[in-house]
Order: sequence, then C-alpha cells, then structure tokens
Amino acid sequence: MAKQDTSLTLHCKIDEKAFSKAMFLCRFFTGLSMIYFALGSLFYWREFLVNTAALGFAFSVPVSFFLAGAELFLGLFLLLGWHTRLSALAALPLTLICAIIFFAGGYNKAFVALCLLCFAPLCTLMLLGPGLISLDFKRSQRAARRFFRG
Repeated sequence: MAKQDTSLTLHCKIDEKAFSKAMFLCRFFTGLSMIYFALGSLFYWREFLVNTAALGFAFSVPVSFFLAGAELFLGLFLLLGWHTRLSALAALPLTLICAIIFFAGGYNKAFVALCLLCFAPLCTLMLLGPGLISLDFKRSQRAARRFFRG
C-alpha cells in the first residue's frame, strides 16, 4: 500500500478585484430580478391577492402587500450591498413564498427554474459576502478607521 504525501499544502490565490466584481454582478442581477418580481406582484396586485387568498393565507391583503414590499426592499438592499448576508438569508424563504403565490401553487418548469436561478446566487451571497463594491464594505472601512484612530 502506497503512502500518501500529506506534507504538500496548496493555497488558492484569489484576485480580490475580480472576486468583488463577480459578487457585484451577482448582487446586481439578483437584486434586479427580485425588484422586477416584486414590482410585477405590486402592479398586478389583484391576481397576487386572489392567489394569496386561494392558497389559504390568513389576512391575505396585508400578507400579500407585506411579502411584495419585503421582496422589493430586500432586492434593493442586495442591489446596494447593504446588510448583504442578512438580506440574502431573508430573501431565500421570501422568494420561495412569493414564487408559490405568483404561480398559484402550481409547480411547473418555470417555477423550478425561477427558484433555482434565484437560490444559487442568494446562497453564494450569503456564504461569501458582498465584496469590495458595496455599502457593507464602506461601513466596515469607517468602523475600522474609528476603531484604530485612537
């Protein structure tokens, strides 16, 4: 039986600027799609309300407006990079619930594609963070300057 060489360690060099650009594009397109879906739900609010009531949600009118408004603001937060990890974590179940309401509980190929296309970048943002091109990074810079100032 051959011994494996465990003394070899490999390190991955990451280009921080390229990583930040990739995270910005991930946040940008995910935030835009969430804003688009939220505005579609608000512009066609009658259908969204009917679907919410048909699925048996209690207090369907305030719940549907809250869900669409929350998705709008979470998409805006992702777009700007403000509380990115928390916004991505909150957007995961919210996007699923809004998609269920939008498709009226019918699970077709478009529903599965929508969920997968939204969940992949949201999980990436939740795990890796916003990158350098974000309000979170600017806030962290200000906090570090205040801490190390004196």
